[in-house]
Amino acid sequence: MNKVNVWSQKKENRRILVTEDTYRQEVLASDLPVLVEFYASWCGKCAMMQETVAQLAEEYQGIIKVCQIDIDKSETLAAQFEVTEVPTFVIFVEGEPVAAASGVVRKSMLKKMMEDFK
Repeated sequence: MNKVNVWSQKKENRRILVTEDTYRQEVLASDLPVLVEFYASWCGKCAMMQETVAQLAEEYQGIIKVCQIDIDKSETLAAQFEVTEVPTFVIFVEGEPVAAASGVVRKSMLKKMMEDFK
């Protein structure tokens, strides 16, 4: 059985996995607005949002960068943004958080948030 490279799947879906090491480059220094999903691999709600996040990443390619941060692997970032529920979505513009939503969120609501900052 062929193993599929998870990283290539993420790039294919236009989502970027961000860690504490890459956060400054991918989010703070981004020329584009950034939608960050704080998630956890064990989170059922996060799994429910996976397809929506992938669709948004594809639809907004080149307009808004879509990133994901695993709260278990980047605990400092999760604490910095006081993430108490996953998934939590935060939009950053010029490195500053400007909008947020938590839980299972309708795609239309996330699109509305994104449209305000593109």
